[in-house]
Amino acid sequence: MKLLVAAFLMIGSQAFARPEVSIPATVEVSQRPLLRLGDVAVVKGASESLVAKLDAIVIREDARELLISQKLESKEVLKILRAEMESDDELRAAKPAFIIPSLVKVEFAKNPVSREEVQRKILNHLTARCAECEYKLTIQSTPVPANRAWDLDLTQMTTKGGFLVPIRDGDSRQIKWISGTIRVSKLTPVTKRLISQGERVTAQDLQMQMVDVTFAKDNGLRIEDANGQLAARALPVGTPVWTSDLQREPAAKRGQIVKAIIGDDSFEISANVQAEDTGFVGDAIKVKNLDTQKVLSAVIIEKGVVKLQ
Repeated sequence: MKLLVAAFLMIGSQAFARPEVSIPATVEVSQRPLLRLGDVAVVKGASESLVAKLDAIVIREDARELLISQKLESKEVLKILRAEMESDDELRAAKPAFIIPSLVKVEFAKNPVSREEVQRKILNHLTARCAECEYKLTIQSTPVPANRAWDLDLTQMTTKGGFLVPIRDGDSRQIKWISGTIRVSKLTPVTKRLISQGERVTAQDLQMQMVDVTFAKDNGLRIEDANGQLAARALPVGTPVWTSDLQREPAAKRGQIVKAIIGDDSFEISANVQAEDTGFVGDAIKVKNLDTQKVLSAVIIEKGVVKLQ
């Protein structure tokens, strides 16, 4: 057991705040001869490319041997992982932490395709896309492949709602489908008080909560994104705040007197001009020098301030 702990530390001692790869003490797999790391592992904090690389690592060329023992020793897995890390630059640079029980009990699913295995693979894929999201996955149906040399194709996988994942059968490339649904929750600003339409939203009015965003009408925000914007509609207490619920206040309005600057850090001149357009920070607008009546081009750099072109 001491040798096992030492082996784990050699791989995982530098893995703080890095990807984590764990294998459950009891794991169900599909009825296939080839056993890969992706069939049994739960991956967190990894990129999509790293998940794909980990998924492809072969643990057993003939998993049917496990039908008798039903046990996979961690020292066998760690030896393979150590060799992979020594030969692969991306894997070595990621420095993942591997958490593997000394003995893993392997159970083969009654059906050719294990729902538990499929769920692990899809969740690994989804978590790589959005580490801060929480997913609930329901597998509704799994097919019976024509042979046991099949692979999941997750390249076009949706991230929420109903989904179909193709299973490609060996050399024939015959496509069958796994169906299911994905519900996703994400930290989203939620109102702490009633905010009236047209009222300015402040950071103190909001708190971050996990909200089911599976059928959200648009993108979520951070509190700092909403701070200072105006409510486009009334927002009762406990309402998630979306982009469409807010409207930006123009940084310059047509007819407004704004400060115009010209020059650089070493030399700068400023004067008051009249905005001829309405715009937001970053917009190019026309401004008029009221003394000469000359119209100039400028870019809004902050509220009430423009920089002449």
